[in-house]
Amino acid sequence: MIKRHFSKVVVHGAFKDRGLPVLLIGNHFSWWDGFIAYYLNDRLFRRIYHVMMLEEQLRDRMFLNKAGAFSIDKGKRSMVESLSYAADLLQTKDNLLVLYPQGKFQSIHHRPVQFEKGFVVILEKAAESGFQMIFYVALTDYYEYRKPMLHIYLKEVSYFAGMTADDLEAAYNAFYLGSENLQRGCQ
Repeated sequence: MIKRHFSKVVVHGAFKDRGLPVLLIGNHFSWWDGFIAYYLNDRLFRRIYHVMMLEEQLRDRMFLNKAGAFSIDKGKRSMVESLSYAADLLQTKDNLLVLYPQGKFQSIHHRPVQFEKGFVVILEKAAESGFQMIFYVALTDYYEYRKPMLHIYLKEVSYFAGMTADDLEAAYNAFYLGSENLQRGCQ
């Protein structure tokens, strides 16, 4: 689907496989997000794909369960179980876990990206076993094409136990801003 609906896909940045599970954190700007992460997994990570979705969104698209989607119901008791399940996924080196910490769709132009605080529970529980954390930012532009170009920017993040949710949010926003600056020079 990605190749059919975008005139060109360009991945900026590299992934060095360390043989660890991968946590992929991206911007949540459209229904394409899961497909973009799946594309990255197919091209780079080659792991078992898992993506956390809001319960209300997954309920309308139950077929995504077969593609690795699982739900979180914010504000409900089951949220703790979902966060624990996500942390458990990061215990197995063959897994990729995709999170959109914004917790909702937002315009590609919305700044700053604000993270929901619950995702830190996942990081704290999974930190002992080790994983690779990759930020990604997906940006689109049309230029002279009928279909948009998709630019995906990647950055590996060294997570350490003392990093707070605010630290991660600030790091992601700095990366997002840098990606936008690079995007201005792309064609």
